[in-house]
Amino acid sequence: MRRKLCSSLQASLFVAFSPHCFQGLWFNRDSPMWMLPCMTGDLMSSLQKRGISAIQQLLDLPEVNLQSVVGSSTASRLYQDLRYFPKVQVRLKIQRRDPDSGKVSSLNIRLEKTKSNSQKKTSRAFAPRFPKVKDEAWWLVLGNTSTSELFALKRVSFADRLITHMDLPSTPVTVQGMKLILISDCYLGFEHEYSLEELPEPQ
Repeated sequence: MRRKLCSSLQASLFVAFSPHCFQGLWFNRDSPMWMLPCMTGDLMSSLQKRGISAIQQLLDLPEVNLQSVVGSSTASRLYQDLRYFPKVQVRLKIQRRDPDSGKVSSLNIRLEKTKSNSQKKTSRAFAPRFPKVKDEAWWLVLGNTSTSELFALKRVSFADRLITHMDLPSTPVTVQGMKLILISDCYLGFEHEYSLEELPEPQ
């Protein structure tokens, strides 16, 4: 169990630390909101008073709602900056295999950028403080949160959409507690968890 926990911890620390390097922000100190060029201390305080502390929340907020919070001029600047950040749709499907065939079951993963007001779809990352050109990349972390087991770790990059897969462990056959976590390697706070328990059973 110690080996499992150590592997999971090391992977988590590496994945969590890399966005701070690319964005030029301090680990566990600077807010992800500082990735926005137009962000100021006053604007951040105004947003935090309304429960907004992450860029993901701004991406999901209709422009009309944002205007009512910060005013039309500020909302316009925010939405211009938000165009640099991607919004990714994730679709998952479990592909069961016959144990007698010698092939393991797998998780089929489809990733697609869907943000309607984004710039031309590209894999180029928005990292103005980083001295070199950086492409966006994403970590796919497959593990069991109830047992702290890490089953697979995969790094992918795509401009528009991507279809890939990850092998599921041969034992146990249950997906109880198993999750896929999508984490950006260059944007702070861009991570989503998807429970495999909620997926429909394959026919």
